Amino acid sequence: MNGSQLNGATRGFGISLAITCVLSALLVLAKESNDGLMNLMKKLTVHHWVTHSLFVVAVFLILGFILSKSRGGEGVNVSDAGVLKAIVGSIALGTVIIAGFYLTD
Repeated sequence: MNGSQLNGATRGFGISLAITCVLSALLVLAKESNDGLMNLMKKLTVHHWVTHSLFVVAVFLILGFILSKSRGGEGVNVSDAGVLKAIVGSIALGTVIIAGFYLTD
């Protein structure tokens, strides 16, 4: 992007962070609401949080790599401010999703 101080990898992994943050919050809701999923996650590793963490890290890395290599290695077409807004917004949304779930449970 012209005028961007962030390179393609930084923009790609920044957007990946934003997406993964919301996905992680939704996974918390899914596993806490579904005993079958919780039990599966417990069986896959020593603890459901280990499985959760491995899944989230894998999604972050794969998605970040894909997004950073998009547009011929230029990364996603998002402004520097857009990356920051996406990250902050996703953290806020993830917090609201999880807090809302536990406050209404």
